[in-house]
Amino acid sequence: MEGVSGYHKPSAGCENSSFSHSPKAMAPGNYRYPEVKTPLPRQVHAPSPVRRFGLSSCTRQIRRNRSPRPRQDSGNALGDFISRNHNSLKRDALDSPVCYRTDREVIDVDDELSDVELISDDTSTEADFVQNVDMDVGDEAEKENELSLEDDDLEYGSVMVHDESEAYSSLVLNRSRPVTDVSGFEAYRKALKSAETRTSKLKDRGFAGFLKERCLALLRSLRSLWLQDEELIEYVQREPFLPLSKEDEKAVKHAFSANNIQNILVTHENSNIDITGETLRCLKPGQWLNDEVINLYLVLLKEREAREPKKFLKCHFFNTFFFTKLVNSGTGYNYGAVRRWTSMKKLGYHLIDCDKIFIPIHMNIHWTLAVINIKDRKFQYLDSFKGREPRILDTLARYFVDEVRDKSEVEVDVSQWRQEFVQDLPEQRNGFDCGMFMLKYLDFYSRGLDLCFTQEQMPYFRVRTAKEILQLKAE
Repeated sequence: MEGVSGYHKPSAGCENSSFSHSPKAMAPGNYRYPEVKTPLPRQVHAPSPVRRFGLSSCTRQIRRNRSPRPRQDSGNALGDFISRNHNSLKRDALDSPVCYRTDREVIDVDDELSDVELISDDTSTEADFVQNVDMDVGDEAEKENELSLEDDDLEYGSVMVHDESEAYSSLVLNRSRPVTDVSGFEAYRKALKSAETRTSKLKDRGFAGFLKERCLALLRSLRSLWLQDEELIEYVQREPFLPLSKEDEKAVKHAFSANNIQNILVTHENSNIDITGETLRCLKPGQWLNDEVINLYLVLLKEREAREPKKFLKCHFFNTFFFTKLVNSGTGYNYGAVRRWTSMKKLGYHLIDCDKIFIPIHMNIHWTLAVINIKDRKFQYLDSFKGREPRILDTLARYFVDEVRDKSEVEVDVSQWRQEFVQDLPEQRNGFDCGMFMLKYLDFYSRGLDLCFTQEQMPYFRVRTAKEILQLKAE
């Protein structure tokens, strides 16, 4: 072939390199080897070792710890790069310890749910992981940036992502976490099967019977408490109507006899009130009540409250002379006339601390009752004939303001307090029981009870009031 013009024998060592002859130096019809062209950029997927309970030390950690190698100029740069990185990744990944996040609480689940996988298959997981290590070989500058990793991109030896929920759904593969995604049919079926198994186990252990017994025991205890409350309420409502013993009736009958008219039957030392046979006879049927009997009974009601403060409301009982003294027929309203009646030294408390204040009102031949109801913020007037006296309530409102200002040094605004003329009350059907109606209004209101008595019970109340006065104890 020596005679052929234009043919040059290649020199040794040039098999893998292109000719440098220019087209002008070559004879027509003879061609040189083609030049090596840069291949199109494409992504290379490196193998990804995946652990069941977490990732390995992760590709970024591997790349951070690997010392950079000098770049070699080679015609087969792509093949060298793939081979070098594949072997390095495989070796370092297999030798590195398993890393997984431990800053989450591990929740134990039933055995039935433990086999439910948090990933669909290895292929999808591997594909998700490979997306984090994609390299663009088309551009060497971008390739070097991909291989370099900042320290702040790592935390606890695992790959960090900006979205924490995304990290735990795709990267942190922890089988101990409960199943939260039941969108798939298989996961839903297993969760339903687990629920049915639990229900059957509870039935086998007699849980339904146990729960029923507990509920019945609770209902019995509540019923017993309810019955106790009912019995207590019934007793409290029945207490004002307790029947009198034969001894009590005999003692009252003896006190009403003519032989005791001039005799002093009882004396209340604290109030200095003496009750004679003639005074007590006002409690006989058809008689009008006098001041001595009414005032002594009011004192006994206050002593009853002191004996059992939790059973009765905190009240103050003015005597029958208070309102007459407060409203003098000659001078009109006069607070100074009754100012000393309610001193702390005398009473031991201020009127503003009471729930109710009772004021007997004597209208010539008729007894009524006025109430300063501090508890309900209203002024009440009770008349067994259902009469109305607005001036009495206006006077008591003025007195209460002056009393609180004088004793407690407090300004009370009673402009919003209601004036109530009680209509739903027992009515008097004769001309002599107004005093007994007034005493029973006091008695029931101080107990916190409704006025649940009638005219037919007045004879009983007369005998009972006489018995309580003789014993100097209101019940």
